[in-house]
Amino acid sequence: MSNIHFIFYLSPLIILIFTAIFVLLLDVFIQKNNRRLIFSIASLGVIGSAATSLQLWNGDALYLFHEAIRLDKFSLFFTFLSLGLTLLTALSSYPLLQKNNWPLGEYLFFLLSACVGMSLMAWATDLITLFISLEIMSLAVYILTGIERERLTSSEGALKYFLLGAFSTAFLLYGITFIYAATGSTQFSTIAHFLMSSKYTLPPTIYIGLGLLLVGVGFKISAVPFHMWVPDVYEGAPTPITALMATGVKAAGFSALIRLFLVTLSSLKPQWGVIIIGFSILTMTVGNIAALVQNNIKRMLAYSSIAHAGYILIALAAAQETRVFDLATSSILFYLIAYSFMTIGAFTIVSFTQDLNGFGFKHPYLGIAMTIFMLSLIGVPPTVGFMGKFYIFSSALKGGFFWLAIIGIINSVIASYYYLRVLVTLYMKKETDTASSSLSSSLASSLVFNSVLWITAVGTLLVGLFPSSVFKIITKSITALL
Repeated sequence: MSNIHFIFYLSPLIILIFTAIFVLLLDVFIQKNNRRLIFSIASLGVIGSAATSLQLWNGDALYLFHEAIRLDKFSLFFTFLSLGLTLLTALSSYPLLQKNNWPLGEYLFFLLSACVGMSLMAWATDLITLFISLEIMSLAVYILTGIERERLTSSEGALKYFLLGAFSTAFLLYGITFIYAATGSTQFSTIAHFLMSSKYTLPPTIYIGLGLLLVGVGFKISAVPFHMWVPDVYEGAPTPITALMATGVKAAGFSALIRLFLVTLSSLKPQWGVIIIGFSILTMTVGNIAALVQNNIKRMLAYSSIAHAGYILIALAAAQETRVFDLATSSILFYLIAYSFMTIGAFTIVSFTQDLNGFGFKHPYLGIAMTIFMLSLIGVPPTVGFMGKFYIFSSALKGGFFWLAIIGIINSVIASYYYLRVLVTLYMKKETDTASSSLSSSLASSLVFNSVLWITAVGTLLVGLFPSSVFKIITKSITALL
């Protein structure tokens, strides 16, 4: 392979890396009244990375760096998703960056770095590469969580996230060590070949490593019982970063789970399948019950994100049945898109006001957008949230997991209470002084702010009305995975 082809295949990541470095350096030399230029360059870098990813879409799947990473439609799908979420996060952050005078160069540098890590996690076909990409993402998000240094809750959230993240990283590293000790390799393909061709009883280190890997990745997707960091960190982080953690970081974690467990460790389905089912039930039940008693909108959405991870785990559990593998895995990817639209939109509104009393009458179009997002999170047709849950529960039913689907439906009914409570607050409670002052008219009329809401609200409705075209693209990604 020539150097030119090699660079071309890596161009989505290379563009992001060089853009991140450039905006960081440019911020040192440019005047503060030209900060819009830095933001524009960062946005163009994300768009350029997406354009090169699109050119690679119809190419053949191939391994790079001695099978350390794999370029295929599956990895490109998550690259597109990470880039889209990064761009929406940047857009929703822009008014806050101007208002609060955050360090723009540093903020965008770590935002783009997090995107590199999220994308690379889907490319990883080696345990070492998986660890490196996870740490690139995690370190960037730790810093972004505490970017508001003068706010105590932000620093507290960053410290908690860092300490618990380091703890989960230790589990992941020990898991990698045990897998390597048993198989003699960290490459996914070699590990899979060892497990499928082994004529003898597998060593216990395999099962220990399997459990430790689940703990490490379970922390990133906020699966119960590894969820305790979520409420405090989500509340303390800047709201756009909270949205990125709830969507991008979670999506990256599931990309790793799919490639590692459904493909590489597929021969151990009887062992990890039971654990995933337990995680799913605990995660959606604990998340929904805890969300019921929350009065703070960010903490409510934090526990809600835990519950939605539980719904996705239903499809992951169903995917262990070969006959529904394509449907279940495609359902995971579709639900990640659905959840990203409605969550980014909801957090964008919350980033400007957390007091929603009478908000629907004070700002009618924002109230309508929030209503769309809440109904989608419940799963009301014709929103994308309904189609996402439909695909997930269908995969569980077709895979024979009837009782798991029933538990998921019951949890969806429970969740409708606290989502509908938001709508009651929007339209049936008296507006407070805080609500009218916390959202300035200049921010409400911001073109960038409105563009994020339009994209997410329209996407929530359109993908819900016409899901088949999106699902076809997702199916191609899953086919490439195998």
